Amino acid sequence: MKIFILKKEKKILEIEGFAVFFSTEKGQLELLNNHCSLISMISSGIIKIYSNFLLENEFFLEKEIKLEKEIKILCNQNTTILKIKINYGFLKLKNNKIIFLV
Repeated sequence: MKIFILKKEKKILEIEGFAVFFSTEKGQLELLNNHCSLISMISSGIIKIYSNFLLENEFFLEKEIKLEKEIKILCNQNTTILKIKINYGFLKLKNNKIIFLV
């Protein structure tokens, strides 16, 4: 699924992923490919995105990379996990396209 994380001023991230975890007022949610359409508020916390986008480059394997103060990337041999810290926001999911407004 295609995942976009946007702020009012700029696009923070655009990536292909296979699972997304985030917090709402009611608890933790997980979204996978082909999930039904959804609109939700997002609580303060961490958005975790699971992807395969850096696995070809051995330099990144089993390391932690910090892109910006709010984004960390953890890589191992099977999966790349992006952790994005947010205060609050909104989410729209439709047709395997997720847009986070944070």
